[in-house]
Amino acid sequence: MNTPFIRLLAVLLLTAAALHAQVPQLINYQGRVAVDGLNFDGTGQFKFAFVSAAGSTTYWSNDGTSTAGAEPTASVALTVSKGLYSVLLGDATLPGMTIVPATVFTHGDVHLRVWFNDGSHGFQLLTPDKRIAAVGYAMIADSVIDGAITAAKLADGAVTSAKLADGAAAANLAAAGQSGVPSGGLVLSATENPALVDAGYVKIAATMTTVEWQQRVNGTPPTSRRDHTAVWTGSEMIVWGGIGDGGIGNLNDGGRYNPTTNSWTAVTTTAAPAVRRHHTAVWTGSEMIVWGGYNSIGNLNDGGRYNPTTNSWTEVTNTAAPTARNDHKAVWTGSEMIVWGGYNANGLLNDGGRYNPTTNAWASVTTAGAPTARDGNTVVWTGTEMIVWGGYNGNQLSDGGRYNPATNNWTAMTVTAAPTARRSHTAVWTGTEMIVWGGYNGGGLLSNGSRYNPASNMWSVVSSAGAPSARHSHGAVWTGAEMIIWGGYDGTNRVNTGARYNPTTDSWTTISTSEAPTGRLEPKMVWTGGELLVWGGQGGAGGYVNTGGRYDPINDVWTTITTNGAPSTRAHATVIWAGNEMLVWGGMLPLESLYVNDGARYNPATGTWTVIPTLSAPVGRGGNSVVWTGSEMVVWGGLGADDANFSDGGRFNASTNSWVPIHPSKLMYLYQRP
Repeated sequence: MNTPFIRLLAVLLLTAAALHAQVPQLINYQGRVAVDGLNFDGTGQFKFAFVSAAGSTTYWSNDGTSTAGAEPTASVALTVSKGLYSVLLGDATLPGMTIVPATVFTHGDVHLRVWFNDGSHGFQLLTPDKRIAAVGYAMIADSVIDGAITAAKLADGAVTSAKLADGAAAANLAAAGQSGVPSGGLVLSATENPALVDAGYVKIAATMTTVEWQQRVNGTPPTSRRDHTAVWTGSEMIVWGGIGDGGIGNLNDGGRYNPTTNSWTAVTTTAAPAVRRHHTAVWTGSEMIVWGGYNSIGNLNDGGRYNPTTNSWTEVTNTAAPTARNDHKAVWTGSEMIVWGGYNANGLLNDGGRYNPTTNAWASVTTAGAPTARDGNTVVWTGTEMIVWGGYNGNQLSDGGRYNPATNNWTAMTVTAAPTARRSHTAVWTGTEMIVWGGYNGGGLLSNGSRYNPASNMWSVVSSAGAPSARHSHGAVWTGAEMIIWGGYDGTNRVNTGARYNPTTDSWTTISTSEAPTGRLEPKMVWTGGELLVWGGQGGAGGYVNTGGRYDPINDVWTTITTNGAPSTRAHATVIWAGNEMLVWGGMLPLESLYVNDGARYNPATGTWTVIPTLSAPVGRGGNSVVWTGSEMVVWGGLGADDANFSDGGRFNASTNSWVPIHPSKLMYLYQRP
């Protein structure tokens, strides 16, 4: 790549300021970039810094991280059209941009330094640096005509007592029959305001908090909590219920967070269900249905439907509803919510109900032919039926049933050729069959399994020829054509072996161990559409690892995932596939039991990690909600190391590699004139 060039079109343009006649703190900069001699079109990543003439001193950078003229950490995403781009330097509303303090221009020779990344070649330093010249405001300020500043030109309070001759103001006031003591006042400002300070005001808000004052998200978020439910509507995240600070107090309020407007809208408590936790919440496409759970009174069998468009609740009738319970299963069929199983004061349950929001009516889920009560079972929705299989009720179970809501009938799943009773097994849905494999029972680890076809109510034994060795806590993914089993614990060692199962041919293909990652339990595994990515997990001697690999099933080849730039070793990290990258964020340092708020993005196309910045990121936490919007990872709430809950979070945008904080509220600067 030839180094892109930049042409200065306009260094400083004047913009309106909050106070009349104040020099603006926004600098409109325009430039041009070309890649390999062609004008660039698209979204480019830029970094900016004001530096000394020699480039050895940084006066300001877009994210405040640059020192000694070095490249800043965060970047600013800008649209470039036919090579041209424009940016307001100092516009703090842009992700990755901080305000430009006036002190920058107390230096006589300030230059602008720019870095550019077209998305393919990494960041390039554009040369030469551009010197910042004087603009109209500064030039006029140095050549004001004598007598030009009249009373009409002075704002109230613009001239402080320090600029008046001793006794001058008092003499004039006395002549007018007024007191010489100035009156006080309070002013709220959305930003820090040097003009108010120059006018004699003192910022007093800093004494009201130990946190740096800053512009925060619009609206009022839910109070801090954990174990809440969170659903994604397609445009908003709805948070509701849960437990308050210190694990005390169940809640029945919540909020809707809109990442586009960076704003919270309170979920009304008018007609809302009673406080609760361990309830279920499903999204119907237009409403969130909350049902069941428990609170200080006991288990519940009521709920409500929340409509975000009207910000209103509609009571879910409890007439003919299932008995009160918590930790039940709930699935949305497209027209009904099916509730089944769970606990109440008498123990495990094997009954349930179907709720139709259109008619606000319940229909019983028959117990005739239903599976016995259990927990830890597999529940799969096929598109027409709910399949319940396996689990534990004091003993491991190997039976189950299919529930058809259209006929309100259970069909017992044949036990012929069914897997033996087990838990900690793998269960994947292929689109037509459920495949169960591995796990363990009272007799030890298992290396067998079966495929269940609901259309024929038949189990087919999964071939053991070439199957992986017996294990548990392994990883499993469905590729669209095969189930891949890898890693886990074989009773003696953490293994790095595995195999691919093809249900069409009922055959296993051993996965090569050449260049495979080291053995581990509970590896994080994602399917990219063409490769299996394995990262992290619990390695040898119980320690966690930050290594991994990419597996190509077509060529049976592993490629090592570099540790250069990889996240540090951690447990319980959030891992999300973003469409072209694997995002690893947060988790806990096992030895220190310390939550972290850093991470990295792995791009399999380039084989490289990109650090996820901690600038503006949420603090480390556990038990938080995480949703993927299709373009951003939204983190909210959770529990800190001191057992305090959080009411904040953040949105991470992989395209700009930047966080937008989700702060508790919008705070203002408070100034007072003595």
